Amino acid sequence: MSIDTEFERAFRLHQQGKLREAFLRYDAVIKADPEHAGALHYSGVVLLQSGKPSDAIRRIRAAIAVDPALPEAWSNLALGLEAIGRREAAVNALKEAAKLAPQSADVWSNLAGAELSIGRATDAEASARRAVAADATHAGAWHNLALALAANGGSLEALDAATRAAGLARDVPAYAGHKAQLELAAGNPAAAQATLNAALARAPGNGALRFELAGALEQAGDLAAAAETYEQVLRVDPDNGAALSQLAYLRMRVADWHDLPSLRERLRKGTPAGSMPVSPFVLLSQPATRAEQRRCAEAWTAALAPPAAPSAPRLLSGARLKLGYLSADFHTHATAFLATGMFEQHDRRTFEVVAYSTGPDDRSPLRTRVVRAFDRFVEANGWGTRRIADAIRTDGIDILVDLKGHTAGAPPGVLALRPAPIQVHYLGYPGTLGGTLADYLIADDIVAPPDDAPDYSETLVQLPQSYQINDRQRPVGPRVPRESLGLPPGAVVLCCFNATYKINPEVMDAWARILAAVPGSVLWLLARGEADPASARLRDEAADRGVDPARLHFAPMRPNAEYLALYRHADLFLDTWPYNAHTTGSDALWAGCPLVTFRGDTFPGRVAASLVTAAGLPELVARDVDGYVELAIALARDEPRRRALRDLLEIRGRASALFDTAATTAALEAAYLNMAEQYRSRRRRPFRVEPRP
Repeated sequence: MSIDTEFERAFRLHQQGKLREAFLRYDAVIKADPEHAGALHYSGVVLLQSGKPSDAIRRIRAAIAVDPALPEAWSNLALGLEAIGRREAAVNALKEAAKLAPQSADVWSNLAGAELSIGRATDAEASARRAVAADATHAGAWHNLALALAANGGSLEALDAATRAAGLARDVPAYAGHKAQLELAAGNPAAAQATLNAALARAPGNGALRFELAGALEQAGDLAAAAETYEQVLRVDPDNGAALSQLAYLRMRVADWHDLPSLRERLRKGTPAGSMPVSPFVLLSQPATRAEQRRCAEAWTAALAPPAAPSAPRLLSGARLKLGYLSADFHTHATAFLATGMFEQHDRRTFEVVAYSTGPDDRSPLRTRVVRAFDRFVEANGWGTRRIADAIRTDGIDILVDLKGHTAGAPPGVLALRPAPIQVHYLGYPGTLGGTLADYLIADDIVAPPDDAPDYSETLVQLPQSYQINDRQRPVGPRVPRESLGLPPGAVVLCCFNATYKINPEVMDAWARILAAVPGSVLWLLARGEADPASARLRDEAADRGVDPARLHFAPMRPNAEYLALYRHADLFLDTWPYNAHTTGSDALWAGCPLVTFRGDTFPGRVAASLVTAAGLPELVARDVDGYVELAIALARDEPRRRALRDLLEIRGRASALFDTAATTAALEAAYLNMAEQYRSRRRRPFRVEPRP
């Protein structure tokens, strides 16, 4: 029997999936002819299919050594290299294949995918364009082009490419899923829903598509349908921590607590290794220990943003350190309300200050002010994580300050790529990020004292007063008639304008005790629109606790100055836990409204204590929940004391450390300089910034 006949038999067995028999025949051919390129190549393919990539690479390399003009061999070599994590080498192998087969859409598309895997979105775009030019019906090429364009910020063209991919391969769920993601990013949740529903009609058991559909429904404001869809995901995949997290978050947003105990238990338990982990942000608003919060953050970070390989240390800038702030909140948002004064007051002799904005431009006056506050403002909305990281690295940023953490719209992948020598976590997320995303966490002695260091992956830095920056330029609107707000005349107004997800059964229990002890008092909360389902549910919860639901009043959302003016009619702010008032706490104190809280066990449960202490009113921090209730009742019954507290806040409070933008900015700058010195000495350690004399 000739060698060629034996090779053909081996190849037929290979095509039939009979890998062992095919391999033995390929081996027989090689024994007869050690330089038979076909047998060397395809025996390597069998090894690759059998999960032995290292052995496969050796066989395929031997085939290429015999005949280097085999494009398929180069392509399969790339698959083996990819399997052992040698992505750069895989790209080079595919480039060789493309040289040999310049009209192969498959090769160019595979090259685009490999280039995307190592963050070369621009090269990937060029390769994908070659692929679709070679074959305009190649769905995979259009998909890779969409991915590359999206990474490069070409959202509209990316959507067009994704639409072509999904149209050409209607049975590939991933293509429909990416198209829906781009439709959501373009602000068209209705189109995303239509795309996902059509895909689910063909693949009803696809959990990833159903999870995306839940997100589209949530973005469109149909929270009931979104919750039901997350429940459907969990029925198919009980260990989907992302779906569990969003379901719990939606329940809290609409004050639907009927299954909260079981959801809490599942959140704290976490998910098995290999499953999508629980959201650390969602866990912050539920009862949990600091250690549990760290474990959750570590799992989330490992799943979403694998750490980059360590890079060689580089020299920091000389006379002026390059300071970068990364956030999606440089617009009408709580973070911008707090931090804009800081951006403006940074010492330009010591720092060059650059913004990397991954969020929208709402064309508001605050956005205009924020943009002007920086030396340079980089519009990175819609950019892929590698493009953002590359820009930060190219710009030579010395200290990168992330203001988002694990909140919505955050790009943790940027931090994972370690684009700056020093990375800092500050302000926007009250907890540890986990992993190696940040080197330092800006805190104070109340929210995260040194003894708590084991519960944080970052090195702790204590500012001398509250960690929270504030802006003294925020205007408080004029007082409006109380009756125009729907508040009863003469009532003691107890308010809490925290987001509804921070309100829980334990908080409502305490509020009911306070209302029962203070006849004629009312509770004033925030409502998100006239049809906010949370309002009715909170009234029902009050009624279940013996409180007349008519005593609950709801203020609609309004512009910031008008919102701040509401506090002129509030006698007392009642805090929430385990997630306190943060920006709203400073809002209340800035507008002269006393705030009652107690110091919890975690960062988010201690922020209000930090705020009122820095404002000069530590006596408003109770020892525990019972002390909180007692203090609130005593103050609600004592009008002269409340008036004295308001007078103090409107004079000494506004002059306090909490609202001293210049002093807090200077403390942060001192911290940044200390970090730079530690980096130069290769010795990172926790420290406290001493107050200026």
